[in-house]
Amino acid sequence: MDLPKRYKLVYSAADIAAVVSAIGKEITTWAQEVYDKTGQDVLGIPVLRGGLFFFADLVRQVDWSVRIAPVKTWGYESSNNHMLSGGVKVNLVDIAARGRHVLLIDDLCDTGRTLEAVSGTLMAAGACEVRSAVLIKRILTDETYEPDYVGFRFEGAEWLVGYGMDDAERWRNLSSIYVIKKE
Repeated sequence: MDLPKRYKLVYSAADIAAVVSAIGKEITTWAQEVYDKTGQDVLGIPVLRGGLFFFADLVRQVDWSVRIAPVKTWGYESSNNHMLSGGVKVNLVDIAARGRHVLLIDDLCDTGRTLEAVSGTLMAAGACEVRSAVLIKRILTDETYEPDYVGFRFEGAEWLVGYGMDDAERWRNLSSIYVIKKE
């Protein structure tokens, strides 16, 4: 594949598969505990669009039933990779969260404002518990949220692309993750 020269590999497909498997084992234990206590499966919610790739691979590594309901959020302008000035926008479509144990699944946690907003919305809708799993947690000084399950911890301000993360809506479909180096 002929990728842009400014892309530098950070996490290979094999690296990603290993951490997804490990997180899946941890979530399996929790999902079984939830079922034993409540008789309900965990409700798995992928944060669209970026979290879709991680979600699909992760729930297949959970050795227990997971119910699925998507949520769409907007935190960045797709045309230029800049944060929205009005904050995170959350769209819960037909998600029955009342009385449920929920697992939010996203590709990347920067400051945590997206996961914090979605978690708050779900708790306000009556969820018993909201946990989160992210493939990458960016280490920042202004973090507001710590996910429950983290695959990689990334230091640096570079934009990440691949495995669901985009470069101005391009290259989400890469099986590995790259940083975009400034030219």
